[in-house]
Amino acid sequence: MKLMIKPLIIFTALQSVIAFNANSYAEASLEQESYQQNNQQQDCSLNQLSSVLDFDAALVTRKYGLSLATDNTVCRVLPHNKEQALLSYFQYYQSDEDGFSSNLWRVLLVNRYSNKVEASYTGVIQESSAIKSHSDSISIDSASYRLNDNTRALGLVLDLANHDTSLQEYEYRAFKTNRFLSLFVQEGDKLRPVLKHLPLDYDLEGTDTAGSNGGGYLHYGVQGRVEVLSTTSHGYHDLKLVTQGQQYSTDGEYDQTEEISFSTELNYSGSRYPVITEQLPAAEFWQINQTGVNFLTESNNSHEAASQTNPNSSQAESQYAN
Repeated sequence: MKLMIKPLIIFTALQSVIAFNANSYAEASLEQESYQQNNQQQDCSLNQLSSVLDFDAALVTRKYGLSLATDNTVCRVLPHNKEQALLSYFQYYQSDEDGFSSNLWRVLLVNRYSNKVEASYTGVIQESSAIKSHSDSISIDSASYRLNDNTRALGLVLDLANHDTSLQEYEYRAFKTNRFLSLFVQEGDKLRPVLKHLPLDYDLEGTDTAGSNGGGYLHYGVQGRVEVLSTTSHGYHDLKLVTQGQQYSTDGEYDQTEEISFSTELNYSGSRYPVITEQLPAAEFWQINQTGVNFLTESNNSHEAASQTNPNSSQAESQYAN
């Protein structure tokens, strides 16, 4: 019996290792499967919607004299209405004097059975040294945004990292926003944006060589989501931006990390949910933090910096918007 103990221990250990590896593989497979499933849900070819997108791009090309090439194409069957699908894509529009390009941003609501475009929106996304699009810049939000009993908004997120770096009186200061949420409602054959380019993710870092902490460094990083509240304003439910993340600070000798969260309520004005960047993700985000570092000046420069976080400050959008 004693001779059997050691092989039994080895066999049990091997079983544990195999089980652990199997579980790890299963978890990784589930994550990969979830990622692939999400991509497939927004794949126009799998949803048999490529022909609709190509035809629309041809019409836009004829109207504005653009290249037929499209980018960032996404399509998704609406979870609450399988007869409809939401399509979106970029199409190169023009370049400015500095060589930065702008893209027409098309959003289409399509009947899947007739392939008819029931409603659409056209905007312009202007790139710059701070704002860049990439191959996965557009994603269709599957969350439910029921604004009232008769109105459900359709959400799209633009992944356009927007960097605002300013030296000012600090050795280094950087503010970045990303993942801009827009909500559209159908009004006849138009998709009207009721929420436009709301940043969901915020990143702020800097040092203050003249500060009370003698050159401390602090970094905020939060990621957000939008919730629909029970209260209403001008006929639409109020929204709440909820962000969570971490604050990291150091004075060169001691490091400190803590969980942080912010929330801000957005109220419908009768035409849109205003996006006031200097109040996002919350007013306290911009207040002097516990280490004494204040990343915003006391002048009006803070307002100017905040206005730059809008990924589309171009006036051309209103000219072409449906």
